[in-house]
Amino acid sequence: MTTAAPVQVDLHRVRMPLRHPHRAAHGSEDLRSSILVRVELTGGSIGWGECPALAAPGYTAEHHEGAWAQLRDDIVPWLLGVGPKAVGAPSMVTHPMAGGSIRDACLDAELRQQGRSLATHFAIRRRLVPTTTVISFADSIDALLAAVDDSPGAVKLKIEPGRALEPLRAVRDTFPGRPLAADANGSFDPGSSDDLATLAAIDALELTYLEQPHADIDANGQLAKALHTPICLDESITTVPAAEAALAAGAMAVLNVKAARLGGVRHAMLFVRWAAERGVDTFIGGMLETGVGRASGATLAMLPGCTLPSDLGPSSRYWDQDVTAPITVDGDGQLVPPPSHAAGIGVVPDPDRLAAVTVEHLTFTR
Repeated sequence: MTTAAPVQVDLHRVRMPLRHPHRAAHGSEDLRSSILVRVELTGGSIGWGECPALAAPGYTAEHHEGAWAQLRDDIVPWLLGVGPKAVGAPSMVTHPMAGGSIRDACLDAELRQQGRSLATHFAIRRRLVPTTTVISFADSIDALLAAVDDSPGAVKLKIEPGRALEPLRAVRDTFPGRPLAADANGSFDPGSSDDLATLAAIDALELTYLEQPHADIDANGQLAKALHTPICLDESITTVPAAEAALAAGAMAVLNVKAARLGGVRHAMLFVRWAAERGVDTFIGGMLETGVGRASGATLAMLPGCTLPSDLGPSSRYWDQDVTAPITVDGDGQLVPPPSHAAGIGVVPDPDRLAAVTVEHLTFTR
């Protein structure tokens, strides 16, 4: 995982209020908990990673409390050589968000030691990144339209059965030229005739893509045969075999690549390249990360295989004050990645801000 041995790992459980509640089919987040991982290598180089597992199982089985326990009790002791060797390694695989945060922190520390940026490491030519604004469930159609009106460029609505067709039609009618997508987070039942009728009606709205309508890969493959709208997969793709199965089933024209879900930025980069080689459109997705995870995601979104706007978004969309220097957008609403000359992921947490939002801090040493 790293060529230099970590000598210390710090886990920061942080809690930050979102500017607006994030409501989707898998649950709601308003007070966001995340885990920031600080790794110190032999020689003193420091790196940061983030485990943005959500508050409860739903999006995936991995969730905040479980990830915290795995890092605290298993992965970090194993990494430092003070835990059972046979335990931590499997947990890095079965808990990809927890394991990915460690991998990312170690990679960040290595790159800082070398004075190289993440973009340089991946041989990425710097470019600005177009974005898609993700809009969660609104209290009314008027509130939804106001949120869309305040969002430049492409938008993606969170939907679920009973809260899908009317919002999408309202946005399409009010903003006919706006690129529009929808994300169901696997909430539609392939056995429900009502759900299938709703999805057929949505097909007429000329969406850029329809994300994860069903939880099951085969069900999405069957749906894709009946619709013209490209099907995007997200939470059902966690491994290359799963991606291969989705491709074989005709279930995936677009792939939402989230580094945390896939086990870290290196794994995410490989998925982008895998998709590009097979003609699958991709974009880098977000998981309500702080600036630590957002910075590396913004860099990944510069990969040439990313063919659609990222839904990662700037810090200001989510936080009144991020824990790092904010990830920003330019006047055209394009995401500005960290500067290519900045080592590692290009940002570090501000000590005062980190202290203010940390609710638990643990230090482990070799």
